[in-house]
Amino acid sequence: YRLSSNNYLGLSSHPEVIKAGHDALEEYGNGLSSVRFICGTQTIHKQLEDAISNFHGTEDTILYISCFDANAGIFETVMTPEDAIFSDQLNHASIIDGIRLCKAQKHRYLNRDMADLESQLAESTARTKMIVTVGVFSMD
Repeated sequence: YRLSSNNYLGLSSHPEVIKAGHDALEEYGNGLSSVRFICGTQTIHKQLEDAISNFHGTEDTILYISCFDANAGIFETVMTPEDAIFSDQLNHASIIDGIRLCKAQKHRYLNRDMADLESQLAESTARTKMIVTVGVFSMD
């Protein structure tokens, strides 16, 4: 499987996934025609969010339609100007865009270079330090 695709786990052709897709199509139709904040939240959204919250033992969960949307919202929500984000130089563009939107101090460290990261962390006096990297550098 291609790690740069949306099917890197190879599940899009799995029989159970195909059946679940058919079942959802029968019950819910072919989508909302737009994003949730325009067309509203359906029962299926809350069911999935509740299941995730229960699994993780959290009060609530918010699902985003894409990683791009999640990356655009997460950093601005949790980081302040007193905080610092340390981002791998080869992070995905959506992560970089999300970091640019927030008011936190921004630092880039050399790809997978822990010595460079440790040096930058030691120099920072930020209240909270967030290290941001991806699990697989699929775009490298």
